[in-house]
Amino acid sequence: MRFKPRKITTAILISVFIILLAVFFGISPVAKYEIEKNSVEWTGRKITMNRLFINLWKCNVTIKDLKVYEAKSNAVFFSAGKIFTDISVLPMLKGEYRINTIQIITPNVVIEQTGNHFNFDDLVKRFTAVDTTKKEPEKPSEPTRYRVEKMEISGGTITYRDKVMNNEIVLQQVKLGCPLLVWNSPVLNAATEFKFKSGGAADARLTLNLDSLSYSLAANVQKLDLQLLKPYLKDYVKTSYFGGLLSSKLLIKGDFDVPAAVAIKGDISLADFRIDDEKKVTVASWKDFAIAIDSLDVAGNIYNFGEISLENPYLLFEYYAKSDNFTNIMVPSGTVVADTALAVDEVDYSNPFTIMAGYIKEISKDYVISNYTAKDVLMHNGHIVYKDYTLEDKFVYDLENLEMSSGRISSKSDSITFDMSCLANRSGKLKAHLAFDPRDYMNMSINYNIEKMRISDFNPYSKFYVAHAFVEGMLFYTSTNTIHNGKLKSTNVMSIKKIEVSRKLKGIGLYEMPLRLAITILTDRKGNIDLDIPVEGDLKDPTYKFGKVIWQIVKNLVVKAATAPFDLLAKAFGGNEEDIKYVRFDYLQKQFDSRQMKSLDMISKALSDKPSLKIAMIQVASHQSEKELLALSLAKGMYYKTKIMQSPKDSLVAKDYKAIEAISNLDSLFNLWLNQQLLPEDVSGLPSQIKCQKLIGDQVLGQEIDKLFAIRNKMVLDYFVKEKQIDPTRIKITNTLDEKSAEFESTPRYTVEFVVDE
Repeated sequence: MRFKPRKITTAILISVFIILLAVFFGISPVAKYEIEKNSVEWTGRKITMNRLFINLWKCNVTIKDLKVYEAKSNAVFFSAGKIFTDISVLPMLKGEYRINTIQIITPNVVIEQTGNHFNFDDLVKRFTAVDTTKKEPEKPSEPTRYRVEKMEISGGTITYRDKVMNNEIVLQQVKLGCPLLVWNSPVLNAATEFKFKSGGAADARLTLNLDSLSYSLAANVQKLDLQLLKPYLKDYVKTSYFGGLLSSKLLIKGDFDVPAAVAIKGDISLADFRIDDEKKVTVASWKDFAIAIDSLDVAGNIYNFGEISLENPYLLFEYYAKSDNFTNIMVPSGTVVADTALAVDEVDYSNPFTIMAGYIKEISKDYVISNYTAKDVLMHNGHIVYKDYTLEDKFVYDLENLEMSSGRISSKSDSITFDMSCLANRSGKLKAHLAFDPRDYMNMSINYNIEKMRISDFNPYSKFYVAHAFVEGMLFYTSTNTIHNGKLKSTNVMSIKKIEVSRKLKGIGLYEMPLRLAITILTDRKGNIDLDIPVEGDLKDPTYKFGKVIWQIVKNLVVKAATAPFDLLAKAFGGNEEDIKYVRFDYLQKQFDSRQMKSLDMISKALSDKPSLKIAMIQVASHQSEKELLALSLAKGMYYKTKIMQSPKDSLVAKDYKAIEAISNLDSLFNLWLNQQLLPEDVSGLPSQIKCQKLIGDQVLGQEIDKLFAIRNKMVLDYFVKEKQIDPTRIKITNTLDEKSAEFESTPRYTVEFVVDE
């Protein structure tokens, strides 16, 4: 038998080729079969794929429609439309693992968190378990040399579900790329971009040193809708809506080993922000809030900002009898939200707000913000609404067109200034200027001015407390305040124009106060009130409250005007309190003298200047005292005419009256004459006053004294009405009914009481 080498060689080659073809075409389905068959044993998870292709010639692997399921479940944990990897063989012969490409297309991963547990905990535990088998010590080996030329993920979706909060966040169109990863270079460069299903997009570029763990991150966020965070707020606030569009462009540098060593530069803005309470009422909102960060270095204690601006802010504050709207939307401390039913540490762990608060607390505990600057702080077109439901009527005060601006702000500056203005309840205008030393807040100046503020806007308070409403009145108020080393000096000029107060409202009023009278006393003839209130004090005294001091002064002034108006009126018309409080007469006086004229003139001026003011005058004089004196006067006149006068006269003159007054009550001749006039009654043992009354007669004396009281009353009334042209309906004159008290008065007088119709 002849040996035919060519045929044998051909057969061998064909056999090898067939084997290679079998391996080439058979390895992929076999590997796919083995992986799917043993996936649960190897990974604890079921794994399926539509196709697995291993190209031995080019050393690349392609997987299509890969699915990794949840542990013991048919729910998909991870899937990918295509996974491709390309390995270079020749470098492997030299001990270097080189991967040209790792490409994952349309991956989809579902991450579920329940408290501090995740749906991939089993994988972490399986593949990071510590090998407890004893091994002989190995000699230090050379580091593994590797090179990954390109890693790329595209079209991905990441779904995060928080089972505690019942919340889902979905990232779509996820792209992730890393151009080069080399064993002998610690620098990792990566980039990613994605969109939020709920609205918004983000992209980032990361440079990380794997040895030092220092990093540089350029992160951009465009219009991220914060509604996705609402479920995490329910541990803090009760809202029906919480949302806004967050945008930022930041360059962040730091070190993962030192979390506080972070530096930031860039811009942050939050637009179209709004919080609604459970009743769908907006309590706070703004159009845009923007912060320009020039340089923020926590470890270096550098906080340099550009412009900080707030556009169209709105705030609603409602005050109730036992609470307010902001307190009501806050979840009380220690309250467990009903649908969580988990341990507090689990809820806190899954809540990004709690994590963020803890992080800030941790990095700030060793750092004090003492070095800061800002180009300026601006607020434009603000709107604040204050509602008070604690009164009988609802009080609403509306501050609109609120503008605020500052100069440059610096912790090293001697002074930081703010200017503010707004429109109050569509009428009043408020302007304010604040300047303070940033290193010592006990040195500052505060000046503000209010113009054309309607007093009637505060009627709910005036009605509730003093049962009066303001019909008219515009407030003008200027306050200038300087504080040096905590010592306050303040001037406060208050002017109320054309003020008018209603009559007393029946059935209401916490305090009994004749407000109409007080206002009438305080107003001038034009219906205006002008007050100058200087205030001084020590702000370091914890009991000293500046605002309370001012309004306590105003309150005291009003109370004084209502309860003791005489001093205020006397000062206004150039006299003293006694001149306007009383009109004094002498006993038996029937004509005015200069004393009464002075008092009556001052009262007339008050009535003329204050048309709503009325007076009530009470003649306080003792009938008995007047009768005694009248009896003495008449008896002495009779005695003078019969015993002293040389020749009878039809009428007496001044000289005669002086002589009569000069007769003493104890004059023996006079008393002897009285005794003789009253015979046969023996009155020698009685005082002259009683003898005179017996002589004249009590009935006659009573009639004369009544006439005397009436004459005085008519004199006073005629003076006001005829001389001063005062409306008689504004004047009430009566006699006292308290005879016993009147007996203790040294002289007759009129007490004056100012009143208004309540």
